[in-house]
Amino acid sequence: MRDLILCDKIIKLDRGIRFAGIVNKRGEVIEGGFKHGVEPLLNGPDEQQMYLQSLSHLTMLQSYSDALGMVRYNLTEHEKVTLLTFPLGDSILCLSAMPNANTNKICDKVMKVLKGKSRTGSGNKDHSTKKLKNKKG
Repeated sequence: MRDLILCDKIIKLDRGIRFAGIVNKRGEVIEGGFKHGVEPLLNGPDEQQMYLQSLSHLTMLQSYSDALGMVRYNLTEHEKVTLLTFPLGDSILCLSAMPNANTNKICDKVMKVLKGKSRTGSGNKDHSTKKLKNKKG
């Protein structure tokens, strides 16, 4: 499953999801985008900085995996948006959700999709698919 298809599938899992994107080690959204009609809450530089911080935080949490087990996801709730970050190889899957979204349900659905992705061995790194127009989260 290509990353664009993955992001498209995930953004359709729940009406509370605003954005789904694959973010590389430099904090750049390489695939994904906003749900139709949803506007970003951050501008470009602030958004990229937030992704870098999310990646750094997830990497730090993974350093405790020997004692605590593998990181499944990280969740941060703000007043205006909930941010969810999932490890995805050398990248991360970033989601933003409406503040009233059922994040437990979203996380369960996303984990099932990601487990299916790894089980089928389709986690290819081909990023040649067309990116969505609004690629920021």
